Amino acid sequence: MNLYSWSVISVLLISSGCATKGYVQNKIDPIACKADVLETKTTALEGRANGIESRLSALENQVNQAQLANKAMLDEATARAVDSAQRAEAAAARADEAAQRTEKMFELGQKK
Repeated sequence: MNLYSWSVISVLLISSGCATKGYVQNKIDPIACKADVLETKTTALEGRANGIESRLSALENQVNQAQLANKAMLDEATARAVDSAQRAEAAAARADEAAQRTEKMFELGQKK
């Protein structure tokens, strides 16, 4: 009888541990639904991230173009400033030369 008792107890334990197909399905369905919702949200977030990345790339291109344009304008302004400085120096040299000639003429006029 001892063997019979153990057999009955074993069968009862095993059968009570078995889950029915419907029970498992009822437990899995909410989890699967949550997984589907999370997958949908993940897909949406990936789409938004891709959109942000493309906008960021476009902004980086605009910044690079603006920097190039600013550099070109700065180079042009620098060239004009250098040219103006050279013309001013040349004009100052001519004015100095004219002043020296005027001074010599004045000195010659004084000697007569």
